[in-house]
Amino acid sequence: MKKVFIDSNDIDPSIIEGISNFVKEGKIIAIPTETVYGLLACAEDQEVIERLYTIKERLKEKPFTYVEDDIDTVINDYFILLSPFGYRLIEKFWPGPLTVVYYSKENPDKTIGVRIPSHPVAREIIRALNKKAVLPSANISGQIELNTPEEIEKVFDDKIDLIVESNSNLISKIPSTVIDLTYKPFKILREGAIQEREIIDVFVKKRVLFVCTGNTCRSPMALFLFNKYLLEKKPYYKDRFEVLSCGILPLEGAPISFTVKNILEEEEGIDASDFKSTFINRMLLLSSDFIFVMEDSHIEAILKIEPTVEGRLFNLKKFLPHSLEKDIPDPIGKGYEFYKEVYFLIKKAILELIEWL
Repeated sequence: MKKVFIDSNDIDPSIIEGISNFVKEGKIIAIPTETVYGLLACAEDQEVIERLYTIKERLKEKPFTYVEDDIDTVINDYFILLSPFGYRLIEKFWPGPLTVVYYSKENPDKTIGVRIPSHPVAREIIRALNKKAVLPSANISGQIELNTPEEIEKVFDDKIDLIVESNSNLISKIPSTVIDLTYKPFKILREGAIQEREIIDVFVKKRVLFVCTGNTCRSPMALFLFNKYLLEKKPYYKDRFEVLSCGILPLEGAPISFTVKNILEEEEGIDASDFKSTFINRMLLLSSDFIFVMEDSHIEAILKIEPTVEGRLFNLKKFLPHSLEKDIPDPIGKGYEFYKEVYFLIKKAILELIEWL
């Protein structure tokens, strides 16, 4: 049986390309992941898939897990729309030892499992392959997973075409955790390297996102006020919310407005000196349970990026008294008193929002 060693700290692109071409030719290879060894094969080659079922002695009713190297590809091409919780799981644990099962975008009546491994050698091979691929664990179905080239060679002998060896200290010897998101809220089909407690922590912590134009004035002000008054008004919610902010057109990494920084410090005793602005992105929107904006124009901009978030998108003015219900104005270029007026509006809305939660 052929073997090749790849140092994960010094990956040779020419070797990676040769291995990926080998798989494209219809070969089945064993590759290391951060958990256990897997058997990699092209998903669109039905003859190879049939051979893989035979090698693993696996029932045809049990589909193989797809494997990818890029999160955006999975979001766009593999699954129908996930819940915000599903996107937060992906954000936290991918690349890594989590297999997500959900409805297929290609056939919404069926479910598929997908994983993005974090082992650098595995990811480089999958990236170079640039085709849909499957990566079930390297074992006979129902038997213990295999963790070393020697074990694989003993069990599979000449039934597979190549074993890729790499730095063994990157293998945990615990298989990936498999979570099925078609169940509400979820069902763990196999607890592996990621424990159930870690998944529950992601589920219970809802994400609140504040959005403005430049993410240096209004949205960071809302973020800091929300965090302060949530702790004061509802301390039992302390670990139930993750609060973020971003801008439609920010200068990435810009500090908070000097005036806003001073107002927060003088009026609230809040130190906002470490804040840095963030640009809005689709993943932030998809993973947020509540999205609050300052102007109706922000709603329009967000719906152009991701129209599916409409049901959890709110203008902060809706939490103001009827007599004050208007867009929160942008204070950029205005005087100190105008900034103070904006601060009072946002604070009033935030206090009402916290009562609403």
